[in-house]
Amino acid sequence: MPDSRDIFELEEVCRQVFQRIKTGWNSFEENGFSASQGFILEKLEREGPLKVSQVADALCFTAGAITALADKLISAGYTERKRSEEDRRVVYLEITPQGREMLTRIREHRKQVIEGFFSSVSHEDSQHLIRIFRSILNNEDKRE
Repeated sequence: MPDSRDIFELEEVCRQVFQRIKTGWNSFEENGFSASQGFILEKLEREGPLKVSQVADALCFTAGAITALADKLISAGYTERKRSEEDRRVVYLEITPQGREMLTRIREHRKQVIEGFFSSVSHEDSQHLIRIFRSILNNEDKRE
């Protein structure tokens, strides 16, 4: 285990790196679109229709925050609400074709941001970073 000075330096460096990445992602200015809205579209495309609570849990947001973001996505035509056939009380969020088109543009922007950000990092170093961050996440999952 690293000593406490190393841990605090690591925390500070990680915070700065992630803040800069987030700033780059948020520079996507189409229709006032936020990174959080992009993450919702990603989740819906990957997993299909989901309840607001499922999206909230997966993205570590409150259900209220996801509802507010979903309302904006619905107004823009990127997602829609669908009622369950089995239980009409259950409502799912689903990505629309227009949402998939937006997601393509978002991914291209994120790719440019990330490639620019990590352009000086070797393949070997990026693999080490992935391994280290997965180790941290696995350790944290065990603690929960």
